[in-house]
Amino acid sequence: MNKERWLQCLGSTLWPSFLAAAVASVVFFASIDPETLRMQTLPGWEVSRMAGYTIGFFMFWAVALFSSSLTYLLSGGGNRRHE
Repeated sequence: MNKERWLQCLGSTLWPSFLAAAVASVVFFASIDPETLRMQTLPGWEVSRMAGYTIGFFMFWAVALFSSSLTYLLSGGGNRRHE
């Protein structure tokens, strides 16, 4: 895979997954407080509210990146020829 194709793959997976993670974070954290979630699920951990938002965003990004990467691979994105 040449550099141009590699950058295209990164651009077509990272950017949409970032946007999806941003939207998912806004929707999720509009109704769920990270501090309340932490107290109910992991009461022994000392995590600030801001760290909860950050961890949540990166978890959403990881799931969306997996989805974008799978879509890219299944659509034949790595095998396309530029004419």
